[in-house]
Amino acid sequence: MPDRVTATAPALQAIRRLVADRGPVMFVQSGGCCAGSTPMCYPIDDFLVGPGDVLLGEPEGCPFVIDSRLDQAWGETTFLLDVAPGDPEGFSLGAGPGLRFVTRSTTCAVERTTMKAAVVTDFHKPLELQDLPVPEPGPGEVLVRMEASGLCHTDIHAAHGDWPVKPVPPFVPGHEGIGIVEKLGDGVTERALGDRVAIAWLGYACGKCRYCIGGWETLCLEQRNSGYSVNGSFAEYAVVPAAFATPVPDGVSSRDAAPLTCAGVTTYKAIKVAHVQPTETVAIFGVGGLGHLALQYARIVGGITVGVDIEEKKLDMATVLGADHVVNAAKTDPVAAIQALGGADVAVVLAANPQVFDQAFQSLRRGGRLVCVALPADDAALSLPIFDTVLNGKTVIGSIVGTRNDLADVFALHAAGRTEVVAVDRKLDDVNESIADVLAGDIPARIVFEF
Repeated sequence: MPDRVTATAPALQAIRRLVADRGPVMFVQSGGCCAGSTPMCYPIDDFLVGPGDVLLGEPEGCPFVIDSRLDQAWGETTFLLDVAPGDPEGFSLGAGPGLRFVTRSTTCAVERTTMKAAVVTDFHKPLELQDLPVPEPGPGEVLVRMEASGLCHTDIHAAHGDWPVKPVPPFVPGHEGIGIVEKLGDGVTERALGDRVAIAWLGYACGKCRYCIGGWETLCLEQRNSGYSVNGSFAEYAVVPAAFATPVPDGVSSRDAAPLTCAGVTTYKAIKVAHVQPTETVAIFGVGGLGHLALQYARIVGGITVGVDIEEKKLDMATVLGADHVVNAAKTDPVAAIQALGGADVAVVLAANPQVFDQAFQSLRRGGRLVCVALPADDAALSLPIFDTVLNGKTVIGSIVGTRNDLADVFALHAAGRTEVVAVDRKLDDVNESIADVLAGDIPARIVFEF
């Protein structure tokens, strides 16, 4: 056998079909490039890596892993893989004379010193793809290698400097990051190497103030926000305090976990603070990245759901996800349509348009609750009719993301099969095109950058 081998072209085609049909796959072999060890080396773009897999190294930036179920390998269905001399087009790895790979190591990664990142350099310019130094975790922090990161509308607001409190360029956006812990800072005991974790909007809270102690850490005045006040997950690596790196359960893929880390936990919290009761009518204004999950959480607690949007394809998605009613606000007055159903007990606003907030309030029935989640640009204001609000007992609630416990609940619900994530896959190189697509309304729900 040659010192370096890779799969033949026909084998690669078969691998791609197998991955498409079955998802993460495991390969075993008895010789060749791995000199008698059981794992097979593979081309970087052709395999999905499972959440429990063991990283052995990253020669030339290409990860080499062993399936977490290696002990069961011989009892699994195996795939006969033809091999050919290695070449630059496919990933190959030479074991060296008389050497074999260690299959019980937690990590043997070749330490990288630079990483690709999407950087905001100016609020009026596109993001720049730059090579930056890989950050070092400080005391109490962990270094996370990104596997996936969702694109949130907040990232776009951050990149454009839309809000009164602005981030300071240059910075790396992103707060729906999922990745593997590769390095521990001094004193870290909460997380271990190889843990798969989420980097959320709430990147740090003090843990001591009345808000943190009272279960409202998202209101902490000392909080730091990923991708806004500190660099976020639009990069191959990011650092985060270990206590705020939320574990991702094995039953949740990294691709799904990314949108759940913000879109999921934000809308879960909105439904939670609205205290939705079974059979109450819940109107979701804006059925997109957040709204498609808000509909599902409202249904989980027994709400009768109404999806409101101006894009027909998003309303079709809402129907597929179980919405009881949909309203195209571009063709029909949503206030009249919802009042014809008896009015909304709860209206959740996820569209960053001040007019929508007024429509949502007007759609409420007596005793209704308006939940404000979206943040329009330019510090927009909401004008409330005092007479209507008082006499009809209406309530206005501001809801800002969710806590670490809320995120754990969101992951648990998804692992139990209660929610579905709708997303489009992109690469980080496509970040500016992706932002344009979101602003044009061309994306039904979420975009996820896969690394």
